[in-house]
Amino acid sequence: MKIDPKPENEIERLQVLKDYAILDSLSEQEYDSIAQLASFICGTPIALVNLIDEDRQWFKSKVGINVSETSRELSFCQYTILGDDVFEVQNATENKLFSENPLVTGSPNIRFYAGAPLRTRNGFNMGSLCVIDTEPRALNVEQKNALKLLADHVVALLDSRKKHLDFLESQKEIQNFIELSKDLVCIANVNGLFYKVNPAFTKVLGYSKEELEGTPFIDLVHPDDLAQTYKEVEKLSKGELTISFENRYRCKSGDYIILSWNTSPDPTTGNLYCIARNVTKEKEAEQHLIDGNNLLEESQHIAKIGSWKFNLVTNDLVWSEGHYRIFELDQLPSDQLYKEYRSRIHKDDLVKLDQVSEDVIQTGKDFKIKYRIVFPDQRVKHILEIGQPFKNEKGEVIELKGIIQDVTEITLAEQKIIQKSKEIRDIRSALDESAIVSISDQQGLLTYVNDNFCSISKYTTDELIGKDQRAITGHFPKESAKKILKTIVNGNVWKGEMRNLAKDGSYYWEKATIVPFLDEKNKPYQYISISTDITDQKNAEANLNNALLNLGKKNKELDQFAYVVSHDLKAPLRAINNLSEWIVEDMPEMPEVVSANFDLLRGRVLRMENLINGVLEYSRIGRTEIEKENIDLKLMLIQIIDSIVPKQGFEITIGENFPVIESERILLQQVFSNLISNAVKYSNKAVGKIDCQYKALPGFHQFTIKDNGPGIAIEYHKKVFKVFQTIVARDVKESTGIGLSIVKKIIEEKGGSIHIESEENKGCSFVFTFPK
Repeated sequence: MKIDPKPENEIERLQVLKDYAILDSLSEQEYDSIAQLASFICGTPIALVNLIDEDRQWFKSKVGINVSETSRELSFCQYTILGDDVFEVQNATENKLFSENPLVTGSPNIRFYAGAPLRTRNGFNMGSLCVIDTEPRALNVEQKNALKLLADHVVALLDSRKKHLDFLESQKEIQNFIELSKDLVCIANVNGLFYKVNPAFTKVLGYSKEELEGTPFIDLVHPDDLAQTYKEVEKLSKGELTISFENRYRCKSGDYIILSWNTSPDPTTGNLYCIARNVTKEKEAEQHLIDGNNLLEESQHIAKIGSWKFNLVTNDLVWSEGHYRIFELDQLPSDQLYKEYRSRIHKDDLVKLDQVSEDVIQTGKDFKIKYRIVFPDQRVKHILEIGQPFKNEKGEVIELKGIIQDVTEITLAEQKIIQKSKEIRDIRSALDESAIVSISDQQGLLTYVNDNFCSISKYTTDELIGKDQRAITGHFPKESAKKILKTIVNGNVWKGEMRNLAKDGSYYWEKATIVPFLDEKNKPYQYISISTDITDQKNAEANLNNALLNLGKKNKELDQFAYVVSHDLKAPLRAINNLSEWIVEDMPEMPEVVSANFDLLRGRVLRMENLINGVLEYSRIGRTEIEKENIDLKLMLIQIIDSIVPKQGFEITIGENFPVIESERILLQQVFSNLISNAVKYSNKAVGKIDCQYKALPGFHQFTIKDNGPGIAIEYHKKVFKVFQTIVARDVKESTGIGLSIVKKIIEEKGGSIHIESEENKGCSFVFTFPK
């Protein structure tokens, strides 16, 4: 048997056959009818519609046999597809090609074969329509023509089937495209309802397909977007073929997303074909970009920064808004801007700036410069400019770009810092002149001492630096040292006095302030001690204490002496008084003149005794410690008045606002008693009036004792407070002249004051203050 023949275009033919997708398909009535018609026309028991691939011939339709395929190498049809006309074998047993073919020598015992090729419009023979008989025979011309016509009809069926499959495939691809699309694709009918929606609708919006289809698409639009959406849809009714717009759509969760729509109407049905894309993230990103730009602009505004670029070829100067803002200029054309820019630069800095620009062009290096700009109102700003050159492919600098920053505040602050640094240096210099200064590190080791420190401690600087001051000069109890250390280690300032030991063995005293310097963690990293030499003061205090001790002894001795003197003085006075009383009793009939002299004698004795008592009280004021107690002042006044003021001939007024205070009761009793006693003693009216009032002052109580007596002339306002001073002769008004002196001394010893408000014959007011 010969080698199996193949058409010249076999590879292309097989691909075309594959494209028809007909092999191994199910039986179809159209093809079966053609096979039956061929069998009938040609009068053969067997008719086949077969297709030939690489290895086999497969029967799409068959009449007279039950097999569905045979191998290609045994087939008669492999010769049919080599030509364009009917291939006929009238007697296979006599044909050299087929006489030994198993299909001839065995079942189905082929004797006759006639086949018309199934030729496509492109000239590819896919197979054949053939008729077979077990008896030798031949077809007439009409039968051959009919066989060819039926073969063409098979090809037409194949083409129609392929077109239908292509259409179905196309539809499937479109459907797949819609189903798999991330965009929202839908059809809305003329009633404004969702008719069809793709899965992206459910995925993006969260509704099921059943919830969406049949729902008015306008129901999900954000209320604020309804008017614009209606307006866009209305455009379609006016003939626009496509509309594009955005609106917000409500998700099932209640959130809204932004959809970008493209919609076209079907002119026949009126349905709307819509594609929407969720642009929420893009809009958010766009808004973030806008916000970012705004933030950048705000940041530049806050940081007082602007940017610029200058084209050296075209001389075009471009500024950012921040740059214009710093230079306080409105936007200008490039040529005017460059001129205005140079006019604002301080003339002394313009030369420097031009030199920097020239160096940058020559060297191609980045630059940084500070200069001043001057405004028409003579205001000055300090500018920091940083720039970078850009080169062309030849290495030539063709453009400069950079930023500027208004550093006026920083520059002025730096100038202030420089000024403050000088002030600090001056202060340190002044401290070095007048104070003892040392600085120690965290471990307490000295890192700096001034000359005064060395002078008072008798150590040199080299002997002190790096040493622990406590080990060299410190000389105070351990408990005190621990207290100081605890205070400053905790970051607190310590103030106090300390005694130190000099190198020569002498002691000196300092009044010191130790200030810890704290790091960012609030921990001390060094300590500065500023102190003054109080050695002389401490020595003076010691001498004063000794003097006070001696004075206390002297005062005690004086008290004992006063007691003895007063006792010795009072003894003869009592004897004289007793003797005079005995004489009067023994001589009841003595003359009136003698009796008056005896009365005068006893009055002088009583005055002398009161005078001695007053002197003793006056001397004790301020030298004895009296405990304080709560005093109801109004009650105390009532008690004093009851004991001093006669029941008849006086009107007493006491203010309602007298407080309860804490003070020395005995002292206030002496003051009020003496003042009220004076008002009674010197009253010259038929009805004497005494008014006691109180007023609260900042830090003091103010009391006023006012009477309607004869008053005190202005020239006596100070004199009456002196010891033994009286205005009226003692023979007229019995008085020791020491009562007001005691009042004044008590008040002033307590830190108060007393004065008189009075004119002669107009009454008198004693006004005094007592500390709270």
